Amino acid sequence: MSKNLISIENLQKSFSGKVICENESFGIFDNKKIGFIGINGCGKSTLLKMLFHIEEPDFGRIIYRKGIRVGYLDQVPQLNPELSIYEHIYFSDHPEFTLLREYHRILEKIVLSPDSTSQSELQKIIRKMDAKNAWKTEIKARSFLTKFGFSNFDEKIKTLSGGQKRRLDLARVLMDNPDVLLLDEPTNHLDIDIIEWLQDYLSNYKGTVIFVTHDRYFLDAVSDKIMEIENGKIKFYQGNYSNFIRRKEQELIDLQRKKTRRSAQLKKELKWLQRGAKARTSKPKNHLDRVKELIDKSYLSNDAELDISFMIKRLGKTILEIQNVGKEYGNLELFKNFNHTFQKMERIGIIGANGCGKTTLLKLIINEEKPSSGKIKTGVNTKISYFKQDIDEFNKDQSVMNYIREYADNIRTADSTLHSASEMLKKFLFDGKMQQNKIKSLSGGEQKRLYLLRSLMFGSNFIILDEPTNDLDIKTLEILEDYLDAFKGNILVVSHDRFFLDRVVDYLFIFEEDKIIKFPGNYSDYLLVKRYREEIKQEKEKAKKERIKSKRDKLTFKEKRELQFLETEISKLELKQKHIEQKIENEAANLNYKDFTTITAELKEIEKKHTKLSNRWLALEERN
Repeated sequence: MSKNLISIENLQKSFSGKVICENESFGIFDNKKIGFIGINGCGKSTLLKMLFHIEEPDFGRIIYRKGIRVGYLDQVPQLNPELSIYEHIYFSDHPEFTLLREYHRILEKIVLSPDSTSQSELQKIIRKMDAKNAWKTEIKARSFLTKFGFSNFDEKIKTLSGGQKRRLDLARVLMDNPDVLLLDEPTNHLDIDIIEWLQDYLSNYKGTVIFVTHDRYFLDAVSDKIMEIENGKIKFYQGNYSNFIRRKEQELIDLQRKKTRRSAQLKKELKWLQRGAKARTSKPKNHLDRVKELIDKSYLSNDAELDISFMIKRLGKTILEIQNVGKEYGNLELFKNFNHTFQKMERIGIIGANGCGKTTLLKLIINEEKPSSGKIKTGVNTKISYFKQDIDEFNKDQSVMNYIREYADNIRTADSTLHSASEMLKKFLFDGKMQQNKIKSLSGGEQKRLYLLRSLMFGSNFIILDEPTNDLDIKTLEILEDYLDAFKGNILVVSHDRFFLDRVVDYLFIFEEDKIIKFPGNYSDYLLVKRYREEIKQEKEKAKKERIKSKRDKLTFKEKRELQFLETEISKLELKQKHIEQKIENEAANLNYKDFTTITAELKEIEKKHTKLSNRWLALEERN
């Protein structure tokens, strides 16, 4: 029977005049995986902070079962810049963590000024670690840190990038192995391979996980319960995200709103979720024809569904040409000899490990940076809109409405209809009251949504997006995906969001080592081909091992002769040993100390030789 770990009683909370929750009571049980969803600014992060006692409720209580340990990952980590990586990851009062902090401190001290005292301290701490078996914890820490791209435990946090700090904080939370994990957007700043690893890790985690995420594949794979916050009310749905969508669709039908835009979005979302799940769970060999098609020729996308769109300028004959482009920083070569001529309506996703050069390629295209080799030619009619990963252009004291009006009072959509700034803001989920709010009162996700609207609304025919899904809620992503479906220009997007890539792109640039590989298909297509190739590689390696084993198991003519020789030699040694032992028995009374020493040495030599030949004989005989 499940145990109740956290009891929430009559919880009430308001923030900046907005009701987060009102008189809510519920329980959180052990070994549950709860996906927490809701629009940006609805209070997801605030509720997680209340569960971790960083924020206090206005009214009500949050009661933890006695002895329960809780780990919390903040959306924006607040790390001490003067600490080293090991000091941060071994943060808690676990006895092993205390020993490991001391162990790394001594190692650091020895590097700076080696002396006999430090060496003595090191030997003492090593003995203590042996006694506590702390090396298992060290191995686990190194495994996490290596997975998240770290190698130097002594590096100071102040030297890390924002993404590295985020990954380090995630490693810290996982290392502590708490009973309850509270994770606010855990997939941010992770590349796709690590997201899939984390997805499996949390699915098998022996504890309760409550997590906020916009990654719908992640949400679908990990959660066994969905917790939705909407208009200050918290509601639970049993099952994963696909089941939640089915239930929400049914609710809309029950409320006689079947033909609403939201219902259509839910149907579309469910279709894509099922497609992605098929790619994740099915055997690539079962889709052999599909794999071969993807390897051999281009993938064609379905017709887009029309919704909102802005009026754009027609693209010219030359859109954008990348000619033998390479980029390096000192001795670090990111990529070289990359070529691509963009065709009309191309929708390209860019994937690769953190730090491989994805954002750098975008900056080369928009001329923020210069290539080390090659050139980039932009067409005269190509108008690029660039959505940055990090927003740094807000006047936080400005109102939402004035921020948009600063760029345009009215926006013309593709059907030539003129819309006011207020109408466009409503389409991007900023109602009348929110339009008057100052930007500084918005959540991080709401600010990102506002910046997204500003980036898209001025008739660009080539949209470049750098990690657009970070911090956006699922509803906003649906609006963005619908807009990009209907967009009549080119799209180039860097993203780690697998669902978003499946919805938006039909072609990939994949960063591998120092080159960029072009792939005709979306992410699920790529995953299918990747797994197929891995299966083929594994089968070849297995067949090779079996051939070697088979070859090894059969004795050669020379080895057969050796086996016969060994049997003869072993028999000779055993006979010689028997004669000597008989001699000792018969002549013991006449043998002096020197005789005994000589005979004993001879017997030892015979025994040594006998053991060596016997071991070799056993090895050959097993294979015979």
